[in-house]
Amino acid sequence: MEPDFGKEACIHGWEIGNCEEGMECRSFVGKRRESVGSGRCCGELSSGAEWRMLRRPQDGIRDRGDVMKSRTAGIEGRIGIWICAVVAGIVLAGTGAKAQEITMPPRANNHNERHEPFRMIGNIYWIGHTEVGAFLIETSEGFILMDSTSTEQSHWAKENIEKLGVDLREIRFILNSHTHEEHMGGIPMFKELTGAKIVMSRLAAAEVAVGGRTDFREDGSEQYQPFQADQIIEHGETITLGDVTLTAYLTPGHTKGCTTWTMPVVEDGQRYNAVFFCGMATAGIDRAPLLNNPKYPNIVEDYQQSFRLLRTLPCDVFLYARASTIHLHEKQARLNRSEKPNPFIDSAGCREYIDHYEEQFTTQLTEQRRLAARSR
Repeated sequence: MEPDFGKEACIHGWEIGNCEEGMECRSFVGKRRESVGSGRCCGELSSGAEWRMLRRPQDGIRDRGDVMKSRTAGIEGRIGIWICAVVAGIVLAGTGAKAQEITMPPRANNHNERHEPFRMIGNIYWIGHTEVGAFLIETSEGFILMDSTSTEQSHWAKENIEKLGVDLREIRFILNSHTHEEHMGGIPMFKELTGAKIVMSRLAAAEVAVGGRTDFREDGSEQYQPFQADQIIEHGETITLGDVTLTAYLTPGHTKGCTTWTMPVVEDGQRYNAVFFCGMATAGIDRAPLLNNPKYPNIVEDYQQSFRLLRTLPCDVFLYARASTIHLHEKQARLNRSEKPNPFIDSAGCREYIDHYEEQFTTQLTEQRRLAARSR
């Protein structure tokens, strides 16, 4: 029988109280940082809070280091969830089981600063921030917004749209890649300001209707303001506005309703296939185990099918709503130097993205199966 990692994973090797050199301790409730301490992870934790030991941030950017160790409040006196991460791996041992190495994927960096909007390629504009992004697509009959960024920072995206000289009421459709707050928390604001039609996959729409309470990575609490989709889009269906048509492909795994969008784009008289990837990163065994996951029983099959599908999509322009993933700043600098062809034409980047995350997924699945087999 495979172990229930959510209840019986006891990760040894660290005693709370000592902060290693080059690390710092921070107290969190969910995604909200409560306090920072240098040297010791100690003191009382509020209900639902946890200590996390992180690499000290570099270059003045906070919260970009990997979570190295954490302890959740209220687990004294019983087996609970402990994390002891060392570089890219952690050591897990179920009760009486031999310790095995389990790879932990790095957490996404959600630190943002304002970023000026700019035309990336053809009729596609970046209106996001220095890390988390959103896209504006121009058509002959108005605009399409792809993602919104977070509830807290979506007003930056709004201001960027206005800097481009676009009237918000000209936005006709609001599309979404996936239902993580940092990417779509601002959709209710944009709905109110634009009156645009919100288009989402069926499972994504069900999740936003309850404010992310069904997010399989989370604890059932509300993650953002609930809202309703206006239109459900199924796999292979299209959205057309004027001279632009986008096709939706369901690529679940990162989220259950994950949607990858494609569209043709013209640059310097040449036609290219642009792909807005939904996201393929795995959350890790501490948040979303791949085996015996009651919140997402078919997560493995979904990931495998999504990787197969993505490899069939023609992809010349590699787009994703994270600047670091698509090397946005490097490509923008090259674009500003009038480099030809447009640096955002990057078919190799499409392949490398799929290869990287499929390898990450396969490694985690292999390790978790090995651990499960030795725990029987």
